[in-house]
Amino acid sequence: MAQGYFAYEQRDNGICILRCYGSSGSVVIPEELDGFAVTEVSSYAFAEEMEEEPQNDSGYPCICGDRLEEVYLPRTVRRLGRYIFYNCQRLRKLSFYSNLAYMGAGAFTGCENLAFLEMYQLEGRSCLREILQDLKQKVRVDCYQVLDEGGVESSQVSDRSSAKMSGRLVYPEFFEEAVENTPARIISTQTHGMGIQYRNAFRNTQIVFEEYDRLFAMGKYNIDLTNIIDMAISRLRYPYFLGENARAEYAGWLSGHLQEAADALVKQQEWEDLRWLAEKFVTDRNQMETILDAAKKQEKAQVISIIMDIRHRRFPAREKKFCL
Repeated sequence: MAQGYFAYEQRDNGICILRCYGSSGSVVIPEELDGFAVTEVSSYAFAEEMEEEPQNDSGYPCICGDRLEEVYLPRTVRRLGRYIFYNCQRLRKLSFYSNLAYMGAGAFTGCENLAFLEMYQLEGRSCLREILQDLKQKVRVDCYQVLDEGGVESSQVSDRSSAKMSGRLVYPEFFEEAVENTPARIISTQTHGMGIQYRNAFRNTQIVFEEYDRLFAMGKYNIDLTNIIDMAISRLRYPYFLGENARAEYAGWLSGHLQEAADALVKQQEWEDLRWLAEKFVTDRNQMETILDAAKKQEKAQVISIIMDIRHRRFPAREKKFCL
């Protein structure tokens, strides 16, 4: 049966979403339908094809396959079916709560462009590592604390607008290679890239920030420059559980690669990170000129104006004095 923009059915005192319909590529799953909590999203729910297509009475096309771009899951959803996002090549962002208890096999098969995760942290086990293990590409994770009206952490609040961003972590890519041992007729899998080491910086399903940060000492020599810039800026800009030694290492490396960082941010149009560099990170006028020169390359008048205003506030030009 369908109501609004969802086809769904009742299962074990909860609602299972079968399909979603609409005119955009963004899907927001509700917490409740027909007075029951939405607890599950079905297998192949966003895949282009599924075994038994539910009746669509909504008048809108199905949001699936290449039409899917963003998905926002409520805290009530605890299960995701197998191959739920199968071959959703335009899926770029997934927003979820950490209390997901089950994900079926192949959930993210074919989702090579899923680059942004937004996780709302609740007490108990976290599903983040399980999701990251399925994504071999570079992934940026924004972590939020769920707060009540008094600013206290709460597992009952479902309004995302009340959450506070606590940290941003960048997980670099890794890839797997099948290697055949011909005499033994055995095929083994070899993993390459530090992305897998970063994905293993967990203990009891929780992120171990100290282990994550410790990898930077080796990562700065082995990870693509653009990615390591993003990793350093993310940890410094959102320093959740960032120790002083790790902070010094990130900051020292970024200072030594400020030109490359500014150029990379301009090329990727990461204007907020560029503004942070100018507003919070640089320590002298020469460094500020490096940021400004990078902004001028893009010929974005508004960005240049913002950086120049920051320069004026932080490093005002000295007045020239003339003696007769």
